[in-house]
Amino acid sequence: MHLNEKFYSNDDISLLKQIIAYYNNREYDIALKMIHGRLLALEVCKNSKEYFLKIELAGYLIDIGEEGRNKNAATEGLDIIVRERQNITGIITEGSIEYNLGNANGTLFKIQREEPGFKYVPENMELLIQAKNHYWKAYKYEIEKLKTFRPELIVNLANSLSSCGRVVESIQYYDIAIKYYPSFPQAHASRSKELLWLAQLSGHSSINLINQAKSGYEIASKAEDIPNWLTSIWQKEAAKLQGQLQELGYNNKEIHRDMEETQKEFETLSMYRQFCINNHITLSEHSLYCNCIGSRRDDLLICSPIHALVGEGIPIWEKVLNRLKSEFTFARLLYYYSSQNIESNFNSFDSEVMFSELYDAEYIGTKSEMLRTSFKLCFGLLDKIASSICTLYDLADENENIYFESFWNPRKQQNGSSKKNTRWETINSDYNISLLALYTQASDLNRKDGEWAFFKNWRNSLEHNHMALVEDNGKGKNIEYIENNCSLFYEVDKLYFQEKTLQMIQFTRSAIFNFVFLIRHEYLNKRDDKKESIKTVQIKFRDDENY
Repeated sequence: MHLNEKFYSNDDISLLKQIIAYYNNREYDIALKMIHGRLLALEVCKNSKEYFLKIELAGYLIDIGEEGRNKNAATEGLDIIVRERQNITGIITEGSIEYNLGNANGTLFKIQREEPGFKYVPENMELLIQAKNHYWKAYKYEIEKLKTFRPELIVNLANSLSSCGRVVESIQYYDIAIKYYPSFPQAHASRSKELLWLAQLSGHSSINLINQAKSGYEIASKAEDIPNWLTSIWQKEAAKLQGQLQELGYNNKEIHRDMEETQKEFETLSMYRQFCINNHITLSEHSLYCNCIGSRRDDLLICSPIHALVGEGIPIWEKVLNRLKSEFTFARLLYYYSSQNIESNFNSFDSEVMFSELYDAEYIGTKSEMLRTSFKLCFGLLDKIASSICTLYDLADENENIYFESFWNPRKQQNGSSKKNTRWETINSDYNISLLALYTQASDLNRKDGEWAFFKNWRNSLEHNHMALVEDNGKGKNIEYIENNCSLFYEVDKLYFQEKTLQMIQFTRSAIFNFVFLIRHEYLNKRDDKKESIKTVQIKFRDDENY
């Protein structure tokens, strides 16, 4: 909870401070009584300040609902925002409204998943997906339109991605929050929790991971204006991790030396590799949290000395992963060359092609095609992952067209195909957090209600129409005839497309990780085709003895 005093009278400021104090002391019943008392007088608001106060109190109801696991309080807060939305538009930013709606739906999901008999499967994720979608809406409004950055929004978005099983993306957004707000305690504590979740999900930990988790909890616990009970939890977590490090024979001096070595090793990496690490587009488990020499290659494997798996199917999935890695790293390389001002052999090619000068500000040529191809390749990769999922679980007919964002069939559409008709039931028949993660990723791109559905529209326009990238928002155009008389053409600002291509590459990287974790979970816990034992997979290309 926080308080913006400039909007309220002295009496309301005093009231809100008392509510916050009771909340911090976990005396939720008293806080609720005070909130309800003030809401009675706000049944019909007379001015913008009263509307602002009413929504603030609704936010407090949602916060109490989350911490006190009070479904009625969270539902009441949600109902107030939904009921008053039309009245508060223009008084409260769209980003704030969406943020509060995300908090409400996220809280109701947390309460739901603690109910007896709850199954963590896709069909039970509706509240969580709604929360995620509201946070994405808020993110797009705050970051892209207002050019503002609220760390609590980024952290709550990351928290929702974490609940979806999307650990790679959640760590990315915690890192972003910490980059811009290094002292924000919730970002540090949430990242620490996520690192431990990554270790559990991937099946591998390290000294560095444990130390980073410990340090995050320590930083969070030293922050001001944090409830004592929460500080105590973070201190206990830090102490527990400190104990683990001591058991492994590491002291603070050795850890500090290792951190210094990590920075030195990062500086020895190529500019391209540093670019990939800094932009969260590597395929290395170690590079998810560490920039040392161990992150120098995309060494993500399904089966390795750390992950000894048994099953005849393992070579098939390693072959699939090889294909995913090859296409992904090519898409990434195209993005690098298209977005960076660097000299390369590609620069000379444009002089060999002549284009008509139409004064339409179109960004055209080699770099443009690299950027466009990078974006298109990502959709092909996602569809390959979807096809692989269908093969793994025998979900699709032989000639069925499979698309990542739509093949799940959650609405149980009956179309005569027995496999498609039963697909949703099959997907929900067993628990695999990485399958759920991929499903929620698909919901981001779904054309009906996905917040990034326009990515698919872009891909189709690039593939089948004449989508043009324009520089400087198309300023200086002196012809409108083509635009007004031909539906073939669709224009997107080049810098905006470049930004979203990077996001698409990051999204695809997350999907590849989720696919790897999915296969590992299946073969570690479920598969019984154990005629062949595979302990390790050799590396195809080696250029040094220490790889």
